[in-house]
Amino acid sequence: MADSLRTIDVDTTIAALQQGLTAIPVEQAIAVIESWQQQLQGTDLAEDLGDLKQALTEGDTSTIAQILSDLGEDTSEAASEATGDVAVKVEQLGELLSQAGQSLM
Repeated sequence: MADSLRTIDVDTTIAALQQGLTAIPVEQAIAVIESWQQQLQGTDLAEDLGDLKQALTEGDTSTIAQILSDLGEDTSEAASEATGDVAVKVEQLGELLSQAGQSLM
């Protein structure tokens, strides 16, 4: 059950990022971040997500760009630990996060 929920969250996050950062209201982005923080509690990714949430709240574009790029790299690395369709989706998510970070630099 948890894996299927994560797959849904990955799909939802990918779809949101594909729309472009400016298409995502800050409140919606924070809700997605909080959902991921709960699932990844106790990991470096969860800590980075907390930093991203704070940067979004403060409107700190350069920090947001750096955190998104870091999250993209870390997510792509995590994809190597996944298998099958999940690995492909996590890798795609990592690439989209990196692209989002680069678009703000």
